[in-house]
Amino acid sequence: MRDERRRRRIDGHVSQGRLDAALVILDSWQAESPREIEPELLRARIELLGGRYVAARARFLAAVRDRAVPPPLAAEVVEGLRLFVAHDALAHWARTYPHRALLAPADQARTAAALSAIGAHALARAWADAAVAAAPGDGLCRVNRALIHQYAGAFDEARADLDQVLGTPQESAMGYWLQARLRRQTADANHVAVLRERLQRPLDPRDRELLQFALFKELDDLGDTDAAWDALSAACASARARTPYDHARHERLFALLKHPVNAPAAAPQSHTATASDAQRPGDHIPIFIVGLHRSGTTLLESMLGTHPGVHTYGESPRLTAALRHAADYYCPTLIDEPLARRLPQLDHDRVREQFMAEGHHAIGSATHVTEKRPDNFQLVGVIRRAFPDARVLHLRRNPMDVCFANLREHFPEAIAHTNSLDDLAHYHGLYRDLMAHWHAAFPGFVLDVDYEDLVTDPRETSRRVFDFCGLEWDDGVIDPARWRARSITTLSSVQARSTVNRHSVGRWQAYARWLEPLRQGLGAQ
Repeated sequence: MRDERRRRRIDGHVSQGRLDAALVILDSWQAESPREIEPELLRARIELLGGRYVAARARFLAAVRDRAVPPPLAAEVVEGLRLFVAHDALAHWARTYPHRALLAPADQARTAAALSAIGAHALARAWADAAVAAAPGDGLCRVNRALIHQYAGAFDEARADLDQVLGTPQESAMGYWLQARLRRQTADANHVAVLRERLQRPLDPRDRELLQFALFKELDDLGDTDAAWDALSAACASARARTPYDHARHERLFALLKHPVNAPAAAPQSHTATASDAQRPGDHIPIFIVGLHRSGTTLLESMLGTHPGVHTYGESPRLTAALRHAADYYCPTLIDEPLARRLPQLDHDRVREQFMAEGHHAIGSATHVTEKRPDNFQLVGVIRRAFPDARVLHLRRNPMDVCFANLREHFPEAIAHTNSLDDLAHYHGLYRDLMAHWHAAFPGFVLDVDYEDLVTDPRETSRRVFDFCGLEWDDGVIDPARWRARSITTLSSVQARSTVNRHSVGRWQAYARWLEPLRQGLGAQ
């Protein structure tokens, strides 16, 4: 009871910005209970709010390493380790935590999701299985495990989990959205009627959007473009109302990103070599795969992952976390204006050191590691400065195809430009201009790879990529059987397992009459 009063008082002070008053209470609490972890976690939170990111991260990680975590605080520990991008610490904690069975099944499921996101797939499956075993009928546990199954390519198992909860009081909009994505719907087997009925019920706006995106996907599969467009328009309008895209803010940000970051004057490395003079002992060579979302980055990473010396890290925040550490500044997105202003003054050796220090739980002895976060295209200047030995692969795709591919997907709120035709055209213009700037500033550092070439002539295109990365190529790299066992934690986890094909080329044309404003907006750039 006394600790609960302290928590309320601390929360009250923090909510009012009175951080010093909150610290006074923490001092008293820790004097009485010096080995309790909760006051240390709260102190780290206050340091983060006070603009001391590095100190907050160090305190949080030390507390988790050195002190016992009671089950009621386990979820807070997992969330904090994710926030601080402490992937190795999270994997170690989840592997060694002695009280997993005492956690609420929902907390076990959320831990499984966090582990899946950092590439600890076997550990994630173990936690997901434990959650379902503890609560077989729980919707969150089943849907989270279905998502992990989908990432692993175990689509039958994913459907089996969803079948246990959809149509019951434990169903969720996320479950229906996932169900729609697991296979191509047909006239004889679809969920259109169920989705339309669910959309008649009172719903949270986010749940309504998920159901509308699911309905669009199924109607699109069935070729009913008129009804599909209505569902997509409703979903995007709702998402844009919740998280509007700010044209002026992005223009300011992209202008700041062009400021010089004191890149080394050395000429770009030879991309036919297997190592670089700039590589340091013990470091792997990073391969940054960048571009717009839905541009083919997952397919290219899958091909690279067939090489025995390559570890595919997937979409990770390791680079932005290294920037936060070097700047002693936290931003919740890839980059914001305050962090962009600090880039020219950062210690880029420290950026590299922090980046290379994280991820050993998954990387092992790999000589090359992919970082497939598409929006890292914004940070090519930083990459050139901190990682002159890196390879940067830029996926390009037909503007109409890539913009429509973004429009039709449900993205996290941080990706706000995908919900309207005008916003998509605006963001595409900023992206195209920034990539042209990087090519002019660092000739030869970035290899452009056209998606259309990758799916039309995958052998020659992949050979060119492997040569650029200094990797030995063989013609089996384009065989999906070589990467079928790999977990793919992106929106492309289903289609990336099929044979390389051109099915997505020109896909926008079925919706051409509604997409005409987008075509005009892109053409005016």
